[in-house]
Amino acid sequence: MNNPELMMSYPNHRVCAIIDERSDASDVLDALIKMGGKEDEIEILNGREGVTLLDPDGKHHGFFAKVARMLQAYGDVERKSMHVYETALKKGAFVFIIPAENEDDKNRIKNVLTDYKAYELNYFSTWVVESM
Repeated sequence: MNNPELMMSYPNHRVCAIIDERSDASDVLDALIKMGGKEDEIEILNGREGVTLLDPDGKHHGFFAKVARMLQAYGDVERKSMHVYETALKKGAFVFIIPAENEDDKNRIKNVLTDYKAYELNYFSTWVVESM
């Protein structure tokens, strides 16, 4: 789940969301898999290790990570969203990062997430962050 040695890449073509409770996070994962999601492609961040892995400013992974994060942040929306996820992780929440290649995927994922009290749902595409 969390490997702080690595730094998460930009979540291209992914839906990101916050789930506060562990039991809801477990239920969301089960529902996503039942929906057809592949468990090994669904990322779940949690705790201090999740913060280090997300690393929105690249401060935990050295100079080149900082440069990479600057280049990845196309605008304030992306950077702001990542900091919202970082804050949630620091408070003990779970951040889900789920692949979505098309509108149908996005809608199915959104329906599952909203059924389990997820919030801060965003879809990250190559050039745009879409609030869901």
